[in-house]
Amino acid sequence: MAEVLKVTLDLDALVAAGELTAEEAARLARLGGQGTAMLAFNILVGFGVLAVATGALALVPQPGTAVVIGLAIAAAGLGLARGGLADWALLAQLCIVVGSLIAGGGALTAGDFHVTAFLVVAAVYALGAGVAGNGLLAALAVIAVSGAVGAQAGYLGDGGYALAVPDSSLAIVVMVALAGSLAGLARLFGAEGARLLRVGAATAVIVANFGFWVGSLWGDTIDLGGAEPLVVPEIVFTLLWALILGVAGIWAALAGARWVLNCAAIFAAIHLYTQWFERLEATPESVLAAGILALVLALGLAALNRRLAT
Repeated sequence: MAEVLKVTLDLDALVAAGELTAEEAARLARLGGQGTAMLAFNILVGFGVLAVATGALALVPQPGTAVVIGLAIAAAGLGLARGGLADWALLAQLCIVVGSLIAGGGALTAGDFHVTAFLVVAAVYALGAGVAGNGLLAALAVIAVSGAVGAQAGYLGDGGYALAVPDSSLAIVVMVALAGSLAGLARLFGAEGARLLRVGAATAVIVANFGFWVGSLWGDTIDLGGAEPLVVPEIVFTLLWALILGVAGIWAALAGARWVLNCAAIFAAIHLYTQWFERLEATPESVLAAGILALVLALGLAALNRRLAT
C-alpha cells in the first residue's frame, strides 16, 4: 500500500516569514481545500455505508447476515485500498474496519462467544491487518485473543462502564507471552509488517496491565482441575505489578524506549492512585496530596521525554 504523507502548514506565518510568496500560499490553500472536501466526502460516504449496513441488519437480525454484510463491506474497502487511490484511502480504511467489526460481531454471536469463536475472529482480524496494513485491526486481533481468556468490557447504563478480567493470572500470562512473541517476530519483518506486529505487542502489554489492575483489587482464583483452587491474593498482584513497572520504566529510560517509558509511567500512576485511594480513601487531604504528586510526576515525565527526544 502506498504511503500517504500529510503535513500541516501555517500559510500566513510562512508568508510573513518570507518562506512562501502570496501566490504559492494561495495555491497551497486551494489544494488544501480540495483535500478537505474529499476528506468530508469520504467521511459522509463512510457513515452512509454504516447506516445501510445497520438498516440491513435491523431488517434481518441474524448472525449470518452480519457476517455476510461485514465481509462484503470489508472486501469493498480492501478493493479500494488495493486501487491505490489516495483520495479514497480514508473510505477504504473505514470500510475495512467497520466491515470487520460487523462480521466479527456476527461470528462471535453465532459461536455463542466461545473461546474458539474469539480465536477465529482474532485470526481473521490478524489476516485482515496484514493484507490491508491496518494497525487498528492488528490491535483488535489481540483484543479478540484477550476475549478468549475472559477479558471483557461493557456499558452498564446510566453512564457506567465496566472492565472485567475474571481470570487475571491467565490473561496476564497469555498477553505477556503474546507481546513477547509479536515483538520478537517484528525483528524478522520489513517496516510495514514490523509496525503491525509492534501495534499488536503494545496492545497485549496494555491488556496485561489491565489484568494486573483487576488482580490488585480482587486477587484471583486459579482452577487446578479438580484439586483445591489456588487463591492468589491482591497483594501478590500489587507488588509484582509495581516491580515490573519499575523495571520496565528504568530499562526504557536507559534504552530510550519512549513508548515503553510512557506506558510504564501511565500505569504506574494508575497503580499508585488505585492503591492510594483503596488504602487512604478519598479524603480532602489525600486528594490534595494526590494532585500535587500527579503534577510532579507529569513534569518529570515531560522533562524525561524532552531529553529522550534530543
